[in-house]
Amino acid sequence: MNSVSQNSHYSDPLVIAGRSGNASFQRQMPGHIERLAKTRMESEKKPERISSKLLKNILLLALTLLIAAIAMFTTAHFFGDSLSRAGHSSSTAGLEMIVGDEYLNVPANKVRFFSQRNSGAHEKLDLYLHWPSLSGYKDSLSADFNDSKDNTNLIFVSIEPRNMSYDMSGRVGPIYTQFFEGKATRSYSGLVKQGLSAKGGFIDEDLYYAASSPYPFATRCVREIAETTPFCIRDIHIGKNLMLTYRFHQKHLASWIELEQSVRAIMNSMIVEPSIKLN
Repeated sequence: MNSVSQNSHYSDPLVIAGRSGNASFQRQMPGHIERLAKTRMESEKKPERISSKLLKNILLLALTLLIAAIAMFTTAHFFGDSLSRAGHSSSTAGLEMIVGDEYLNVPANKVRFFSQRNSGAHEKLDLYLHWPSLSGYKDSLSADFNDSKDNTNLIFVSIEPRNMSYDMSGRVGPIYTQFFEGKATRSYSGLVKQGLSAKGGFIDEDLYYAASSPYPFATRCVREIAETTPFCIRDIHIGKNLMLTYRFHQKHLASWIELEQSVRAIMNSMIVEPSIKLN
């Protein structure tokens, strides 16, 4: 009998809840059970709050990813043409450049280095031209521009402020003749080939010049020896106060007249009047 009474006592939910047979508990904590049940129900329904610190970190991460995406898009938009062409540009848009006190308008695809492919002032400008087309880079000529072995069909040009009183033609008489070594021989298209002495700092070099001219075409060429690409270099004065140095493969020396005339013409065409004149 007692066991049955005891089991029914503990099976009564009101007893378990403390609502029956315990008046003292109710007096000490009136409505406690109701409040406890209500709180539990609200906590189960209420979504878990995200701490302000976690929310801040999430927003910061999202902002960082957005900035990175914008940067990648900008890089692809502005530099994609150059990167996809191994540093070259096929754009023929003219760049307004200043070298020394001369203003030039140069097609972007003729500017050799990416770092110089922008309008503005430059201490030195490096260009390249395809020979004999005199074109800058374009996709149909990519094989010649990407031939890193010797670039036999390219002319490399450097333009900078004039730093010598005489160009190479003017230095033949007063300077180069002092370092002639060996016997002169007839060479390409009326030019004379004359060895230069290593005492003058000319290592394995020959001077090719038009001996019959009072102001001769002249170019220094490196001899073709093992591991050396035979190229020639010549500098001339252009514009008001610029010096232009161009380098070409020795196989084109036979066309020196056309080469000289073409380089002078295309470079002079790039020299322009400033678009804005200051009073």
